[in-house]
Amino acid sequence: MTLVVLAAGLGTRFGGPKQFFPLGPNEECLFHYSIYNAIQHGVTQLTLVTRAEIFDKAKQATQGLPIPCQIVLQETPNNKPRGTADALLTAISSSENSQFVLINADDYYGPQSFVAAQSLAQSHPEVAAIPYLLKNTLSLHGGVSRAICQNQNNLITSIVETHQLKKTGDNATGVQNDVEITTSLETPVSMNIFLFDKSIEDDLRTYVQSQIESNTVSEVTLPDYINQRIHNDNLPVPYINTESEWFGMTYAEDLEAVRERLNDMHKSGQFPKRLW
Repeated sequence: MTLVVLAAGLGTRFGGPKQFFPLGPNEECLFHYSIYNAIQHGVTQLTLVTRAEIFDKAKQATQGLPIPCQIVLQETPNNKPRGTADALLTAISSSENSQFVLINADDYYGPQSFVAAQSLAQSHPEVAAIPYLLKNTLSLHGGVSRAICQNQNNLITSIVETHQLKKTGDNATGVQNDVEITTSLETPVSMNIFLFDKSIEDDLRTYVQSQIESNTVSEVTLPDYINQRIHNDNLPVPYINTESEWFGMTYAEDLEAVRERLNDMHKSGQFPKRLW
């Protein structure tokens, strides 16, 4: 499998390109820990998707990795990336490999999520998902965006981007399709960790181009693409819920907590003193 790391984001709420921020005791970036875990569970190559404006940071952050790595550049019209669906298309169109596990550069996913990806990969699905429980993905410092998943008979039946999610009493509130909603803290949500097969490339390209040409969206997202395929094509999307620890950097206030957690993980032996 190839690990696709999405690292083209602007980091607007954080205040800069957080994907390459040094966080570990040896100045590791957060995605280095995902690479370490992914290698243990079937990943043999890395494709890092970034943008030209921060290419030098990407190149520096990929020096000395223990697996082959290619850096590919996502187009950024008006200085803004076109979204996660376009980023995935950029990655898979530049590779001959057949299976891809995709993650964000600024999230920590934990080893069990890559165990799940390896298990799902055995049946070679076109698309598969690895959701988390919403309660384990919220920030103490403000609302977050997550894709809420519904499922039935071991398949995802709906995946919808939802914004401004935050804990409110015993539940969570957010905004979905411009409507305020309340949902359970136990709701499964996507943290943008998916499994994809290269066979989707042509269909994904058609979808991305149609969305760009429609001028109705500013970003073409993977949850929207998957949801469209589920409802229009009856695409089966198997999933495995993960109980892996998740943490990430949405806001600058998250920075110190992430640094402390990584330092503790090194001290406790969850990671070696140096990753490689």
